Amino acid sequence: MRTPNILISGSIAHVDQRIAVLRISMNGSGAIPLKIMEPEAVDLVAWSFVGFSERKIMDPSCILVLGCRDSGAFDNLSSVSVCTHVGDRCITLTSGPTPLSRDEASVVAETVTSSLDPNWLEHFSALIPLLSAGLDTILADSMSSALSIRRSESADTWLINGIDFIPNCVIVRSMAGYTCSSITSIRFDAHKRAAITLTASLPLDTQSINGAILSGQGRYAVARVAGAM
Repeated sequence: MRTPNILISGSIAHVDQRIAVLRISMNGSGAIPLKIMEPEAVDLVAWSFVGFSERKIMDPSCILVLGCRDSGAFDNLSSVSVCTHVGDRCITLTSGPTPLSRDEASVVAETVTSSLDPNWLEHFSALIPLLSAGLDTILADSMSSALSIRRSESADTWLINGIDFIPNCVIVRSMAGYTCSSITSIRFDAHKRAAITLTASLPLDTQSINGAILSGQGRYAVARVAGAM
């Protein structure tokens, strides 16, 4: 049974013209966010519960990552209405940003990485300052990963060995920082190990790229860059 509309409080951790990250107190509730009802031009990009594990996060809360289709949707953002699996929640936001802790930012990095969508990659760069430390943590074990990626016939064609899902986005780390690209085509190759050839708008320069994360189908995988310096 769905419960009536409930008023709860929240805070803004990050906001710009296209992306907002909100922290919502759980208050003993495990309501799962499904979509944003108001403002109308706002989409639920990703969400995650925090504070229920060994991480050093004091209060259980829900982190919402929102993207907007209207550049003015986040101007004077003071409240958000969320449809959840047990009822609607009207969230009143406190004024002024309250930045995420390092552990919270790490959770958000994992959540965003596993839910990347080619339709909102233009917003990814806005989250880089917030996510870079968490992405570094994800890539920490990339050199020991069983998954490898290397340049194929051309700079925008990548050959990947050992993958067991179909990605639609790739994040790479270079000396200039993090960038992301959608995958425009996939070709399966007959190899002993699972191998696919990807075409992306981002060239694979093994002299500068030192880590890659492949994302798709609600999953992500870290890949070694063969030939990376």
